[in-house]
Amino acid sequence: MLIGLSTFSRYLARYLYERNFEVIAIDYDESKIEKVNGFVSKGIIGDAKDKTFLEKVGVKDVDAVIVSLGGKTDDSAMVVFHLNELGVENIFVKVIEEDHAQILKKIGASEAIFPEQESALRLAQRIDNPNVLDYIPLTEEYSIIDWTPEDKYIGKTLGELRLKSEYGVQVVSIEDRKEKVKLIPRANHVIKKGDVLVVIGQNAHLDKLKEGK
Repeated sequence: MLIGLSTFSRYLARYLYERNFEVIAIDYDESKIEKVNGFVSKGIIGDAKDKTFLEKVGVKDVDAVIVSLGGKTDDSAMVVFHLNELGVENIFVKVIEEDHAQILKKIGASEAIFPEQESALRLAQRIDNPNVLDYIPLTEEYSIIDWTPEDKYIGKTLGELRLKSEYGVQVVSIEDRKEKVKLIPRANHVIKKGDVLVVIGQNAHLDKLKEGK
């Protein structure tokens, strides 16, 4: 369920809907609901700050709620408070400032999301190392990267690369030029030019891999 149809929410709604998730969108602005009708399962007009309204739309039955009310700290806090009281387990909130995030976590938010900060960090990672196509922080210590191996790795097997023993990272999948994905590839998988490896590990170990040291 998405509460508040900001630009961030609209992109998220489309992404989830295209991957066959059931997406329910809530906003008090009818025109915003109309903009997402083509890629949500249900669009509901209403005030999410009203606890009774949230109960009626069935927030207790959803897997997760994403709250995106822009810079409206008070509104976000009220919505998160009600969601927590209604027993919603997974509450994600888009925030701008760290203070805002800390307040929301204290009243029940599962996670605070900083889209601008995370986008900037991912772009910086790509500029710093062109072989890194994407970067997703998981915790303060661990991340996932989409990594394209340099020429010196092409033609070698995963076993020969010894990424786990040499760098302390784990390859969880490989996508080739034909967009075929192999999950948990075996040690005898041969790296080809254009392969994209999804690698998970501690940030320090991933940095070592990116630098080729």
